Formats: sequence, C-alpha cells, structure tokens
Amino acid sequence: MKVIFITPVTPYKENMGGPSGHPYHLMIERQDNIDITIYSFNNNHLSDDVISQVEKELRVKIKLLKQPKWLLWILKLHLTFIRLLLKYPINCYIRLNKSVVHEIKTSKPDLIWGYGQEFNGILRQFKEYQRLHTVPDCYSLHFYRRLGKRLALSNIKEFWRVVTNYNKHYRMERDFDDSGNIVYHLVGEEDRNFLMEINPKLNAHFIRHPHYDVIQPVKIKFHQPKIKLLIAGRYDLYSIQAADELFTLLVSTNNQTIKDKFYWTFLGKGWERHVEKLKNSGFEVEYIKFAPNYIEEITKHDIQINPLSIGTGTKGKVLDALANGLLVIGTPYALENIAVKHGESCIEYKQPEDVIHWLTEISNNTPSFEKMAEKGREQVLRFHDRTLISKELFQNITE
Repeated sequence: MKVIFITPVTPYKENMGGPSGHPYHLMIERQDNIDITIYSFNNNHLSDDVISQVEKELRVKIKLLKQPKWLLWILKLHLTFIRLLLKYPINCYIRLNKSVVHEIKTSKPDLIWGYGQEFNGILRQFKEYQRLHTVPDCYSLHFYRRLGKRLALSNIKEFWRVVTNYNKHYRMERDFDDSGNIVYHLVGEEDRNFLMEINPKLNAHFIRHPHYDVIQPVKIKFHQPKIKLLIAGRYDLYSIQAADELFTLLVSTNNQTIKDKFYWTFLGKGWERHVEKLKNSGFEVEYIKFAPNYIEEITKHDIQINPLSIGTGTKGKVLDALANGLLVIGTPYALENIAVKHGESCIEYKQPEDVIHWLTEISNNTPSFEKMAEKGREQVLRFHDRTLISKELFQNITE
C-alpha cells in the first residue's frame, strides 16, 4: 500500500513543538507492505539532521512544505485579528500548492492520510482517493468542556474566547467531508461520540492511543523510606483547576503521614507557586522544569498523580507512566480512553480528598499497590501496543 501522509508537524519519537509523537508511533511498527511518504509543514522546526534520523527510524521519505504566503503575511503584519472574521479556524483555509497536488497524484497513492483537525480542506483536494483523517481529538468537545470550568466562568474575556473557538470548531466539524471514501480516526471514545452528534454521517472510529517508549520492565518495588511521587506535565488550562484544588487541600490539611511517607517531584513548567507552598508547609519537594530523557526520568518514581480538569482524546504522559510501571492516580479525564480500571490497575479520584485517602492507604499497604501498578503496566503494554494499534488503524481503511 502506497500512503501519502500530510501533516503540520514532522513526526518525532516524542512531542516536540507540537503533537509529533502520536503519528511517529502509529507508523513505527506498521506492516512492511505499507510504504509512506510524508509531506510536512514542519511547524515544529525539526532540523535536517533530525529529519534524516526520523526517515531512517520510520522507513519513510519526508518532503517539506512551505507555508502559504497569505498566512505568512498575516503573521508578519500581526493581522491575527482576522481570525475573528472567519467562519472556520484559520488553518482550515490552507491548501497545498497545485504543483504539490500534481506530484502526489502522479505518484498514484492508494491512500491520502491527513493529520490534524484543520486539514479537512487539504483532504478535499484529493476527493477521488481513499482518505484517512486522523483528527485525533474532537475540538468542539474540548471547548465545550472548558465552558464549564472556573477559568472560563470567572473571566469574561476567557469566556468569549472559548465561545468563539467552540463556534468555529463546531462549524468545522459539522462541515467535515462525509463522502464514502474518507475515514475519521480519533483517540478518544467521547471525542468520537461527540463528533458523531455533530455530524452523524461520518465514518468515524475510536482507536486507542499507542504507548511510547518503554524501559525494560523490572519488578515493581516502591522506594523506601519515602515513596516517590511525580506530577508530570505543564501547569496549564488542562490542569489548573484540579491542581489548585488538590494542592490547596494538601497544604491546608497538613497531613503528617503524607509528609513523612512521600517525596514529591514536579516535572514540567509553571509549577513554581505550588512547589513553594508545599515546601513551606513541610513537604519534601523537588522541581524539574525539563528532563533531557523524559522516560528515564519518570522511571525514577513510583507513583504519578495526574490532576487534569479538562481532557479530550488521551494523555500521552499518563500512558508513559503506566507503561513504565508507575501507579497512576488521576481524575476521570486523566484516565479516559486508557485500558485500565479503578481499583485494579489504577486509582481514579473525583474529589481531592480522595487523593489523601489513597495516599494513606498506599503508605499502610504498599505491596497491594505495587501489584496494582504491575497490572496497569500489563494492561497498557497489551492494549496500547504500537503494532496492534497500527494494524487496527489500517484495517479500518482496507475493510
């Protein structure tokens, strides 16, 4: 099968300057008879050397695309207010140059594969071909969820920003091409269902997110005398409400058992305020803004807490933790679309008070939770396997 893959960011083994990890891991374990040529706008600015490395690792040819001149002028002249006047998000108006379209069609591909919500317009340039659109999330659902959060409800500017984006993405997804020769691929089950409510004629599939890199499995044994806890990811709109609630409660309850039994590490940007508050309250805390080898860093820990208040699709960092043997404690949004179950292979919490309860339980009965972490690793390695996911993805096209 000859596949043309069109993407805003060049695939890479982890997310670098955009969602580059997901397409990389969809491709790396694909069947040998699937030949892929990648056309990338390289918005994540990978160097020529890195691109050559990716070509070898993925067994692909990468061709770089230029941004449309009209878009470059808008950015250069700071005319981004034009976005407010448009029916759809601005990237929906991007099209491939006629010479590139001719080059692709001349290569006689079996499949045109587009990545990203806003590339439906580009896929319409190939209406006569079998097409796959990896969305991978439903953006309308993302903004719908943000509307119900404190950040939007308490700030009129943020509220109208979310409403405006919701309307634009709703119209975009409502007008997705519903022809019989295009398949939509999402990594979130609720994303898929929400998209089908908007546009019931679509042929849309939920396929689990593949896990990324895994260090050679070892027997899971939590550190002593202090169990190592990890908070991974940015402090941003996805986590701000749930994180504020959790760490405010931890400071106010002043639980001595948790102080004595756990060592806290924050990995990611924006956590300065919470790190300082915990330290001042007597918690033992380390702060790492960036780790050169992310997977190596997280495997130094026993438990990962994911306080996410907004979620669409799935969470790569949650999968990373589970696949590498960390016990994950997370909100329902943090754990959605992942093949784990509360009380068996992970801990799902709905209120921040639940976290204090579970940490106390873990300190009192560590072996039981080491077994739970082992089960979580087993589930993710089995059901989020890259070979399995890639096979399922391309089967949906050829059936």
